[in-house]
Amino acid sequence: MRIVIVEDQGLLRDALAEGLGGRGVEVVAKVADAEGALAAINAAAPDVAILDIRLPPTFSDEGLVIAEQVREHYPAVAILVLSSYAEVDFAERLLQMQDESRAIGYLLKERVGDLAELTEALRRVAAGEVVIDRLIIDRLMSRRRAPDPLAALSPHERRILALVAEGRSNLGIAQVLGNRISTVEKHVSVIADKLRLPAARDSDRPQVNVRVLAALMYLRSLDTGRA
Repeated sequence: MRIVIVEDQGLLRDALAEGLGGRGVEVVAKVADAEGALAAINAAAPDVAILDIRLPPTFSDEGLVIAEQVREHYPAVAILVLSSYAEVDFAERLLQMQDESRAIGYLLKERVGDLAELTEALRRVAAGEVVIDRLIIDRLMSRRRAPDPLAALSPHERRILALVAEGRSNLGIAQVLGNRISTVEKHVSVIADKLRLPAARDSDRPQVNVRVLAALMYLRSLDTGRA
């Protein structure tokens, strides 16, 4: 797997390159700012671009701007963004880049210390999955919420939806819960119906990614309690 790293902190950038290189990941370019990111991605043709969200010159959302440009010009390149903050708005912005959002990940920077987990996230987004850091969900769940838009779901269905929001496949959810894949598929279908999302029989179903829509609803429900 070939990756480009866009990170303004030199020590972290080098640590990422060295650590991932030791795990069989080929780092084909390292960039310190947004200005050279697209040029590096164009020249190196990586499988995945690791992007810090806050980059020079404003340290606001430069990484997300790059991600949007990469998705537009190099749709085959998977994107994994890193942030020091659990921002649901950032996750939503990533997921809404296209109708069929895939090959996208959002991890907190504290995950970087666990190279095994970081490498697994890279492999998952390279394979076309959506990966959302579970701490983003855990931290927001601990905050006081407004009336819950997911009140119709049972605790077990909420657990399944949380795993969907992390980007896990039906197989992955089945493995976590110790269920059959067919059982998970039925639960996901029931969840979609309860959330009034398009069903397989609906004429507009092929144009939407129901799993992404369900994940967005879940993340938004957690975000209602933010101060």
